[in-house]
Amino acid sequence: MLTRRAFVMGAAAAAAAARPLFDGESLNGWRHAGHGLWTVEDGALVGRADHARPGPGYLMSRDVFQDFDLSLEVWVSRGGNSGVYVREPVRQGGTQGDSRPGHGARRGYEIQVDYNDPKNPTGSVYGLRRAGQIVGAEERWNRMRIRCQGTLIRVWVDGEPVNEWNEALAQTGCVGFQIHGQKPHHHVVKYRAIAIETL
Repeated sequence: MLTRRAFVMGAAAAAAAARPLFDGESLNGWRHAGHGLWTVEDGALVGRADHARPGPGYLMSRDVFQDFDLSLEVWVSRGGNSGVYVREPVRQGGTQGDSRPGHGARRGYEIQVDYNDPKNPTGSVYGLRRAGQIVGAEERWNRMRIRCQGTLIRVWVDGEPVNEWNEALAQTGCVGFQIHGQKPHHHVVKYRAIAIETL
């Protein structure tokens, strides 16, 4: 794992070279998949369950990336569940089984945002590598950084290294976000300050 000092130095360099993925005003550059409702509110992407069509919903970048350093801020309501997808292949993105992002033979990876799942807490590579520590909290903005380079995925939350996994097979794909739920719920997830530096 990287030290906090190395993170700060790396984050400063990445910020200088990064480009925004979200303009703070519209869904330009993004596409919907699955169910769920995505809006732009107060400079943030906001995901909610669609009670008329229960099931998970996704917002995926139209651009694809290979090696990159992604930074963002995330806010999740109490009891909420979300995730950040990296290297997710361009596909329709269903709501069940292996058609869901982060599932199946042609899969990318979900970096979990959940403060209630002991097996996959925030910062985990979902189902593959549990975060080493829990950093951040519900109902406040948390800074997240995800670096994908070759087979290595590293994750930091609020400047603290929380995960490192060196077995990634997928090498290119979209970045995306999830609003969780097979059943109707009132959880909310928000993302803002989304920027990416290609390596």
